[in-house]
Amino acid sequence: MSNPYLSPQPVEEEAKPGEIDRERLRKVARYQRLVMYALLGNIGLIALSAAIQAYGLRNYLAAVAALVAMLGIISFTMVAMFLLMNAFRYPVAGVLLGITALVPCLALFFLLIINQYATNYLTDRGAKFGFLGADLNSI
Repeated sequence: MSNPYLSPQPVEEEAKPGEIDRERLRKVARYQRLVMYALLGNIGLIALSAAIQAYGLRNYLAAVAALVAMLGIISFTMVAMFLLMNAFRYPVAGVLLGITALVPCLALFFLLIINQYATNYLTDRGAKFGFLGADLNSI
C-alpha cells in the first residue's frame, strides 16, 4: 500500500540488460571528446609552465596572459571531468576529480584514466573511433 500523500516520484527508465541506451552513449562520447580537449590543454599547460620556468616572464602582459590561459585550461578540465563522470552517474567522483585538476600533472594522470574508462565503455558497446574519440554518427 502506497502513501497517498507522497508526491509523485520521477521514474528513470533504465535500459534492459540486452538493450543499449543510445542517449547515454552519445553523452559519454560527447563528454569524452571534451576530456580529450582537456588532455591536449593540460599538455600545453605543462609546456607553458616549463617555458615560464626556463625563460621567465619579464613582460607583465605576457604573465597576465599566461595566468589567464592557465586558469581557463584548469577550469575547462574541471568541467570536462565532472561532465564525463556525471554521464557515468558518478557525480561525487566527478567533483573529486575536478578538484584534482588544480594540480597539472595529477590532472593529466586522472584525465588519462577516465578517458580510457570511457573508451572501454564505448568500445564494448560498438562505437567506432576516430582521432578525437567516438564518431557521434556511428552511435
